[in-house]
Amino acid sequence: MAKTTNITKYTCDRCHGSAYLTDGDPRTSSDWHQITHTTADGVTQEALACTSCQQEFKKFAATQDAVWAAWLTEGKD
Repeated sequence: MAKTTNITKYTCDRCHGSAYLTDGDPRTSSDWHQITHTTADGVTQEALACTSCQQEFKKFAATQDAVWAAWLTEGKD
């Protein structure tokens, strides 16, 4: 029976999909993404996301970016 060492299990914090990948596997950087979010209280939170969930996060973040930009400029003459 073969033995493989240096394997890491990646699990998406959102959908809980997972993969076992060896060190140096290119999918560790192409399929898995460390994302960050800052709460209203200024606390930075990190999560590991699969590519699908990371794309959804980017859409979500874009809507927050638009709200932020509108809020920032609404008080200006």
